[in-house]
Amino acid sequence: MHNLYREKNQIISCFSCKKNSFSLKLLNISIILFTIFSSNAQSMQSLNVTNSYNQQAIIYNSDSIQHTTWKPILYSDTGTIVASGSWFNRKFFHEHLLQIKQPGFNINADLIFDEYIGSSKRKNTTPSSNTRGYEVTGNIGNTFYFETDIYETQARYGGYVDSFIRRNFVIPGQGGHKNPGDGPGFDFSASKASLIYVPNKHLLFNLGYGKNFIGDGYRSLLLSDWAFNYPYFRTAITTGKFQYNVMWSQYISNRVKIFNNNLGYFRKWSQTFLISYQPTHRFSASLFETVQWPDQDSLRNKDVSPWVASPVIFLHGNKSPSGVPNNQITGLNLNYKILKSTTIYAQLIYNNKTYNDTLKNRYGFQAGIRSGNAFGIENLNTIAEINLVRPYAYASNSLNTNYAHNNEPLAHPLGANFKEGIFVLDYTFKKWYFRAESFVAEYGADTSASNNEGGNIFKPVSAASNPENKNIAKGLKANIFYADGRAAYIINPVNNLRIEAGFTYRNEKSATFFYRDRIVYIGIRMSFRKIAYDF
Repeated sequence: MHNLYREKNQIISCFSCKKNSFSLKLLNISIILFTIFSSNAQSMQSLNVTNSYNQQAIIYNSDSIQHTTWKPILYSDTGTIVASGSWFNRKFFHEHLLQIKQPGFNINADLIFDEYIGSSKRKNTTPSSNTRGYEVTGNIGNTFYFETDIYETQARYGGYVDSFIRRNFVIPGQGGHKNPGDGPGFDFSASKASLIYVPNKHLLFNLGYGKNFIGDGYRSLLLSDWAFNYPYFRTAITTGKFQYNVMWSQYISNRVKIFNNNLGYFRKWSQTFLISYQPTHRFSASLFETVQWPDQDSLRNKDVSPWVASPVIFLHGNKSPSGVPNNQITGLNLNYKILKSTTIYAQLIYNNKTYNDTLKNRYGFQAGIRSGNAFGIENLNTIAEINLVRPYAYASNSLNTNYAHNNEPLAHPLGANFKEGIFVLDYTFKKWYFRAESFVAEYGADTSASNNEGGNIFKPVSAASNPENKNIAKGLKANIFYADGRAAYIINPVNNLRIEAGFTYRNEKSATFFYRDRIVYIGIRMSFRKIAYDF
């Protein structure tokens, strides 16, 4: 079969009811039409959502998959699950709720629920979540693949997550909430969609409303899956040892909605390029560039440069028609397989825009190692990683060109002006799954709303405080210690139905504040979508 993959199979996608644009509605119609005409498709292997706890083995322990830097990845897998016994036994423990496998057409669908309840030391309310939704994946012939999902949630959160939501008006990675947030909980929907066309082994076209990830680590300094979904169109051309990727996407500049004439949010356009070179199955190097362009000026007049259409890396202008400078970030991604199941990797990013002589050195660096079957233990996967980003690295002088979407950074969740060390371990034994994560970070906080030490990428670079001080964590020095552990018993591996319990320990302190979070929860959960609160 074929499958789409990122951490915990988060490619499954759909779209938000209140945020659907015409293009997203068109994407939904396209999926339906491809389904209707599936009877004419040619015979092929089936598309199925497999147990994605084996993702490290699929991507990094195999010699058959090339160009792994841009995720999700379309890969081949011959496994399929056809259980025996009663309908209840098959559907509850082994199969998707709807599982159709016909020559030239395959579809899997599940009704999703995610329910948990817990306790939080730094919040009077009880953390809880009530999520309902659906997930659908399928293929038509050897060339068309589609995935879609939608979730509706009412939730309450522990201290530091609740504070983030009220400060930024978004649920981390899951978009804005419907209610104003005056009460203890939040009501929101999250959805994604993806339609992929692969006419041959050289070409891939992906029209979607979702997330992308560029890199080989747990975090990404180039493009991560931290921010909420966005509309995008990606093309990839693969020839021999080279792969050329270009993606056009549209981001929300901020969540201040303009109601006059129903104009909605201010938005911006982005071009993202990646050239990947993989001379052997052990080593790859990728050259990255992203450019942020304004969609409108401050008076809501169109301010789109024709250079937005350029499909050639480094071939674009410097300013919009009204004279707003774009924000250009370049980078490099490297990975090398030192052992059969052990890979070392690195990233480097650099912001090309020079606002004055003291803000030239705006860069970031990542280095890490990931290992499957670590220490000779089957299904034990580990990641150890360091990240550091200098002040103002992703910022610009305008919300319409900074490297962010929907009030969240598009790269690292801490923004800039920080250094971090992170370790992640997961282990699968029969139907049991265990995961542990910990990170320590030091960052420079602003001392006031008007102060800008370079960590908050939403503040203009022109308001930089003490720009001659280029040290990481400049400003009010603060530290975060985060540890999270969870254990789950897997009831149904194809849709990740599980009983899960977890505990989060977090301290954040500086000379002027000290926040202590202790959050515990237990629940019955489904889906492989990635929901992360590790910031």
